[in-house]
Amino acid sequence: MKRNRVGFSYALTGLKTAIKQEFNIRIHFSILMIVFFMGWMVEISLTEWAIIVVVSGIVLTVELINTVIEYLTDVLFPNYDQLAKQIKDISAAAVLISSITAFTVGLLIFLPKLWEIIS
Repeated sequence: MKRNRVGFSYALTGLKTAIKQEFNIRIHFSILMIVFFMGWMVEISLTEWAIIVVVSGIVLTVELINTVIEYLTDVLFPNYDQLAKQIKDISAAAVLISSITAFTVGLLIFLPKLWEIIS
């Protein structure tokens, strides 16, 4: 049992470090808070909440993995290198794709509800 708590502690430390040091992660968390507030305001269904949680978790996970890839690339390539740039660009593209996917899911869930409120 103690071993699990230690691993969990490391994970929380890593998350706190990422939030403290990485602007993009703070942006993603800020957007997530807005989405959760909107979901609460328009009373999305349990299924819609589940979908929002899953796509949001994917975006945050991909952003954390992107951050690790950037850190590792900086260590492995201390000087400018074209391969390092490609690694970072491709990693950033993964975040972009997951973010666009989450945004699209958000539109599919929220637009009909907002349209209902406006009409």
